[in-house]
Amino acid sequence: MGDYSGDPSKFKVYWFARDLVASSYGSFATRETDALKQLSAQLQRELEGKGLVKRTDLEEKKEQIRATITGAVNRTYAGDISKRYRQTEDLAERVLRRIEEEDDIRQLRIAIDAVVRTGEILDTAPSFGKQEIVDIVDGTLEEDRSSPDPAKAYDALYNVDFEGEAYQLGAQREPLIEYVFKEIEELNTDPHIEDREVARIISGIVQEYERRAGQSRASTAGNVLETALQHIFTRFSVPASGTPAHFGDLEIDNMVDGPSGSIGFSCKRTLRERFRQSLSREAEIGVDEVWFVSLLMADVSKEKLLDISDDGSRIYVPRDSFVWNRYHADDELSYTLRPADQFIEDVVEYTGVSSDV
Repeated sequence: MGDYSGDPSKFKVYWFARDLVASSYGSFATRETDALKQLSAQLQRELEGKGLVKRTDLEEKKEQIRATITGAVNRTYAGDISKRYRQTEDLAERVLRRIEEEDDIRQLRIAIDAVVRTGEILDTAPSFGKQEIVDIVDGTLEEDRSSPDPAKAYDALYNVDFEGEAYQLGAQREPLIEYVFKEIEELNTDPHIEDREVARIISGIVQEYERRAGQSRASTAGNVLETALQHIFTRFSVPASGTPAHFGDLEIDNMVDGPSGSIGFSCKRTLRERFRQSLSREAEIGVDEVWFVSLLMADVSKEKLLDISDDGSRIYVPRDSFVWNRYHADDELSYTLRPADQFIEDVVEYTGVSSDV
C-alpha cells in the first residue's frame, strides 16, 4: 500500500470550498454569494498590496473575515438567535481554524472564487427535462416505423436513463472544463504557487464540483423515469394516473386502473432492497398487483424473484439478459418473470383498458 497523507493542511482549497457549501453550515456559498464575492475582492486587494507582514496582521485579518462572514446573516429570528446565524458562526470558526499563515488566506480566496463560479455553472447548466425525455421516448418507439412499437417500451425507458445521464454529464462538464483551463492559466502566473500546488488546487476544485454535481443528478434520476413511463403510456393511450403516489415509506411511480384489474408500477434503475416495501401492500396502495421494471440486472436475484412470485406480482426484464435465459423456463417463476418487450401489451391485457396497442 502506498503512503497516504490525510493532512488537511495540504488541501486547504478543497476544505475551504467544502465548508462554504456545506448544508450543516447553512449552505453559505449558495445563499450568501454576494457576501463571498465582496470578501474575495477585499482579500485580493490586500494580498496584491503589501501583504501581511506580522503575526498581528494575520490575526486582525482573521477577525475581519469572521466579521464579514457572520455579518452576512441576521443574528435573530422570532426573538431568539437564528439557526442560520449559529450555522454561520460555526462556518466562520471552521474557516479561521484552517488559517495558519498568509498563504492560507490566498487559498481561501481561491476557494471562494471556485465555489461561486462552479455554483453558477451548476445553476445555469442545461437540465435534462421533459422535452428531452419525450424526444428520446418517441425516437425509440418510432425507430424504423411510422407508429410507436409497444415492444420498444422497455428500450425507451433504458435509453432515457442512458442518454439522460450522458446529457447531464456533458452539460455540467463543458463549462467546468473552460473554467478549469482559465484557472490553471491564472494559477501558473502566481509566483506564490508551485506547479504541484496548482495540481492540488485544481483536483480539489474538481472533486468538490463532482460531489455537488452528483447530488444534483441523483435528485432528478427518479423523476426522469417517472416522466418517461407516463409518456410511454400516453403514446399508447393507456389511461394511467400520471403521477407517483406515496404510501408512507412506499412510492409507486404510476398506476393503471381498468375494468379487469389495476396495477401499480415501480420503475427503477435497480431493484435493490426497497422493492420489498411494496410486497403484500396492494390493498393499501389500492391495486391488484405491483409490477416492477428494473433497468439493470445486478440486483435481480432468484431470491428476489421468489419474493415477487410469492406476492403474485411481476417483474419485466430483457429477453437477452442472463436472468431471463436462466429463469424464464422455471415453472415456479413462470407468472412472475416476464419479457420486457411484452410490458405494454400485458398492461392492456391485464387491466382491460382501451388503448392503441
